[in-house]
Amino acid sequence: PAALEEDVVEAAAENVEVAPAPQAPPPLEDRSVEVPQEEVGDPIEAEAETVNEEAPPLQKKRQKKQDQSGKYSAKVHVKGAECGVQGYNFGIIKTAEECDKLSAGTETCGGTFMFSKKHPDWHCRCCTQDGADSGPQSPDWDVYTVLSERKAADEVGNDGKPSDADGSSGNAKGKSRGKFYKKGHECGKQAVNFGRVGKPSDCDFLVGHTEGCGMQFMFSVARPEWACRCCSPDGGEDGGPASAVWDVYNARTERPKVFVDVPTAPPVPHASKGLPVAEGDRPDWLIKEDELVVDERDPPGSGGILIIQAVLSDARADWGKSSGMRPHWLRAILTTNRAHARRHGHAMILRAQPSQPQLTRWQWRNCGMKHMEKCLKDNERENFNWEKHLMIKEYVLSPQNFTHILMLDADAAFVNREHDTLRQIASILEAKGKDIFLTDEDWLEHGEGRINGGLMFAKSTDFTKGLFQDTFDAHLAGSAMLKNWRIGVDEMECSSNEQICLNDLWQGKGKLWFEPHAMMASGLIYNRGAERGGEKHIDSPSVEVMHWMGGSKANAGVALCNGPRDFTGDGPNGYGCRLK
Repeated sequence: PAALEEDVVEAAAENVEVAPAPQAPPPLEDRSVEVPQEEVGDPIEAEAETVNEEAPPLQKKRQKKQDQSGKYSAKVHVKGAECGVQGYNFGIIKTAEECDKLSAGTETCGGTFMFSKKHPDWHCRCCTQDGADSGPQSPDWDVYTVLSERKAADEVGNDGKPSDADGSSGNAKGKSRGKFYKKGHECGKQAVNFGRVGKPSDCDFLVGHTEGCGMQFMFSVARPEWACRCCSPDGGEDGGPASAVWDVYNARTERPKVFVDVPTAPPVPHASKGLPVAEGDRPDWLIKEDELVVDERDPPGSGGILIIQAVLSDARADWGKSSGMRPHWLRAILTTNRAHARRHGHAMILRAQPSQPQLTRWQWRNCGMKHMEKCLKDNERENFNWEKHLMIKEYVLSPQNFTHILMLDADAAFVNREHDTLRQIASILEAKGKDIFLTDEDWLEHGEGRINGGLMFAKSTDFTKGLFQDTFDAHLAGSAMLKNWRIGVDEMECSSNEQICLNDLWQGKGKLWFEPHAMMASGLIYNRGAERGGEKHIDSPSVEVMHWMGGSKANAGVALCNGPRDFTGDGPNGYGCRLK
């Protein structure tokens, strides 16, 4: 959920406006990141099994294969792996068939694409011509052969679509695409960098609906990963350097008379109903509509450790509905964490109302600026995860001056009652001279060294104050990439989920600035996944936090209320354990 206050948006816009355009084709950055294995929702079923007949060579035109029923039948090229080199990220695409078609119609794609049937929200991504093989192993990704027909080069226009008689081609958003303003040139002055866009017609649409753009834009068909960039409205289309790979287009999308801002969804009614909210007056230090669960800080009212959990009702109602009783598993987890905070002198709060507007500007533009409810649903999971970064940002800057802040997913619970787990972690940070404590997924076969975003423990320092402002601003900027990060990163993209952003900071482009301040601890101890037999370790003295991700959530209530002991401390008839 993007809290797009004007000062934040303007600051982000200033950071993404002007960037020099590449002249010689640089090597395409491999942005592959191993992704988490937990299942978040019901997987979209595969349309068909692997095709048995041999596909034509990758460099030749392909005819769409059909099984005997006439339905699309996907063909796996490499199972359980990612592309060696990714060519283009198409965003959230629901089926392998749609991903196949998009890959076939995009010039920079080779003859393969990577797609996760279990997690289509991880995006459809095509491989480059030579990038199909040697990618990292990942059990939830597969690399597929493109089966859809690819047009010959002389049958397509500059955006990869069949040419009209005058050499122009149709616009995917329903508007006419731009004609060339000046071939073989760049803008004299760039205004906004929109990040990776697949074709000129899509760039045309974005430019036409962005107030800070003139009516010309530069685009490289040969290298769309160099981004869609509009020229400034004050004559920026002229005076640019000659270039063998860039062209300047006239934007033909009709410019609206009034630029509509990102729509705001109606608030969730009675968002905190059914949650363990503390009785009495609501403290005035709480932000937005957050609610206090418990505050046992000593002395009260300043400093101390704050536990934050977001309980945002999603479209599937996994977290319960605002009317009626919350799910047993959720009540048991929240009650267990409340007991831990009480016992060890911490404060605990919940956020049940998502920040508005939930959509970012770039998400709304990518939805064609229509069908708000569908756009919200398509971006819901990622935006709810980004709310965690927003909450840390807000509370690390709070005048309460918390010494440390823990962001813990609402499906995770403290399971070592006797240990003051958070002061233990704070001591580890102090001893190592670090500012932020993260955990990996080493309970999984390929999870060691890969961050799980379900637990983030931040010491209140200048670094963490800058970090969480940066990560959320980068989310607002999207694929345009936030420049001049407060923590020192020159520019980096965080347009996908927040866990990938953290991994890119830890072991990718942001490593130089992030690693000296961060540490990675074992998830086996501090963020143990409950799935695949992990739950049987709930009473182990070495496990501090148990995390019931995906389909394992339903087991949390029984494990915490009826396991080796009552972790909630409220008994069988208490809020956390009662069934009715």
